Amino acid sequence: MADDHPSRRTFELLSDEVRLRVITALGDASGSEGYATLAFSDLQRAADVDDSSRLTYHLGELRDEFVEKTDEGYTLTLAGIRAYQAVIAHRSVPEVEVEPFRVPWECESCGGGLEARYEGGRAYLTCGSCGDHRVRYPVDAGRIDPDDPESITVALQNTLIRDYTSMFNGVCPYCTGHVEVDFAFDSDHWDEFDVATDDIPINAACTECSWFVYVNLPAVLRIEEAVQSFFAERGRNIWEEPVWTDEFVWTRESVTRDPIQVEGYFSADGDRLRVVVDEHLTVVEREILEEE
Repeated sequence: MADDHPSRRTFELLSDEVRLRVITALGDASGSEGYATLAFSDLQRAADVDDSSRLTYHLGELRDEFVEKTDEGYTLTLAGIRAYQAVIAHRSVPEVEVEPFRVPWECESCGGGLEARYEGGRAYLTCGSCGDHRVRYPVDAGRIDPDDPESITVALQNTLIRDYTSMFNGVCPYCTGHVEVDFAFDSDHWDEFDVATDDIPINAACTECSWFVYVNLPAVLRIEEAVQSFFAERGRNIWEEPVWTDEFVWTRESVTRDPIQVEGYFSADGDRLRVVVDEHLTVVEREILEEE
């Protein structure tokens, strides 16, 4: 990292324990009505800093960037709130592992039963027969209850919906940076991680923090208003079903590479929603073909 890289100053400012305690104290004092403002004496007590001059020095280092001084005291800036969120997200939690257990979905590769497990900070949905991974994705350990294995699939579903919705709309859910979403025809990501898919891989990657996801095309199309409306008009909520199921049937009809164009359709109750997607992953044609 270059000496003048903007992130260098950020790490330097937050490398001191007292400064982290100040940010944490201001965040912990906050509640549903908003982020707290603490008077100097209250902040000194909450941050457990005995020497007032020491606290004054560190507040001076944090001011304007992470902490703001008002007539009532000290409060977090937006950057300070982000720093606080990062701190609480990484507070010590017990190492969590959940052994594989059967879940009510089938493997698309062989028809075998899927099993869920939690290991190394990731939730897995893996075929108990052929070993293919259907899903492999990081999930916050704090959202997993080892005594309730089904909490894995609930947390996985909620995390995927949040991340997919944000990233496919061009915003990183972790740093709010710009996300580029592209076809990844030649990627070996699926093979590298033994992830099973029978559709075109799509890569969404943040240009700032490099967070990325690989999904198949119908997962991206789920956020399209036309797709959601098609299923809603037939009495089905596309977000009530886990994102890894094949409940919302997608059939790919044709693919061209130069220029990129994909044609396919979703099916429900005998009707079909035909869509054509261009190289920018934009739906350029849509047509409902009702059952005769």
